[in-house]
Amino acid sequence: MSELRAKILTEAKRIVVKIGSRILVDSEHGGVRTRYIQKLADSVACLMEHGKEVVIVTSGAVGTGMAELGYAEKPKVMAEKQACAAVGQIDLMYAYREMFRWVQLSCGQILLSADDFRDRTRYKNLQNTIKTMLAKKIVPIINENDSLAVAEIKVGDNDKLSSDVALFLDADLLLIFTDEDGLFDDNPKKNSKARLLRFIPEITPAVLALAGAPGETGSAVSTGGMRSKLEAIRAVVNSGANAFLANGMKVLPHEVLFENALGTLFAGKKQKMNSRRRWLSFVSTPKGSVIVDKGGVKALQKNHSSLLPVGVIQVGKHFDAGDLIEILDESGNRIARGIAQYGSDNLNLVLGKKTPMVREILGSDIPEELVHKNDLVLF
Repeated sequence: MSELRAKILTEAKRIVVKIGSRILVDSEHGGVRTRYIQKLADSVACLMEHGKEVVIVTSGAVGTGMAELGYAEKPKVMAEKQACAAVGQIDLMYAYREMFRWVQLSCGQILLSADDFRDRTRYKNLQNTIKTMLAKKIVPIINENDSLAVAEIKVGDNDKLSSDVALFLDADLLLIFTDEDGLFDDNPKKNSKARLLRFIPEITPAVLALAGAPGETGSAVSTGGMRSKLEAIRAVVNSGANAFLANGMKVLPHEVLFENALGTLFAGKKQKMNSRRRWLSFVSTPKGSVIVDKGGVKALQKNHSSLLPVGVIQVGKHFDAGDLIEILDESGNRIARGIAQYGSDNLNLVLGKKTPMVREILGSDIPEELVHKNDLVLF
């Protein structure tokens, strides 16, 4: 183990572990791989004995329910998928509870939706709940609320969810366990000479391209492919945390930290983002969007100014005051995100207008800025 790798991994205190469906679900015979969860519980207990805090982001509810309800492949009808999740969640959490009891640890389930991240109050409450659990040596088991989630409130796949959890908890390390040994310089399923990349100092476009095209998925029971994992990891490392990608069928969490386990280590940026900037940049999902002209783009990027209505030429999607919105240029490129101080209905009345006219139309109590610079983050 190199000195740098050892330092990054052994010094990590708060760790988020994401377990993929193909590791947790027996796709041939159906049901939860209880023996795997038993080994996972042993590994987590080892980490906690060394003073680590561990949070698990689990997949597997839909896959487990599929086996129980007789589906060979993930159903395409949303209600059927949600029924699988509702049934599978029971068996999955029972396995976690019993296996963690075996190592004298308690665990607790938390089901999330995107709205838990969008709303700042709910977001802070969620932080406090999980931090309390960690302080009491309870292992949080987190999953998206698939039995109720629809497109508007979905976080995405569990790779994205694990990234969001790592970000809002200010984790030191995100471990993503999949059925690949890590990131290769070519597709190992097609090229037997593909080389495993053990250390990635920065996720460049060239590195991202190694994962294939966006939207590529895995198997009958899984949602995310390698691309979604790298996207999730990129958000984490850009915030200043580290990440590790490994084969969960071969590697356990304590082996990553203490035993030079096979996999790919992704180094985080040296400067860590503060909590609010992480929330604005990565965790919360924007409710609406606006398009700004070239002058507005320049004011944001060069002058780090607030966003004023005078620079906005179009509302892309409806939003209300207090919502997080995406700020786009005229070509549709993402420029920034920020918290809107008033809604899109009011904004439509004052598009392109200077502050005196905005006040005349909307009233003197309306803020001068659509998005104040303190509530804005640039990309």
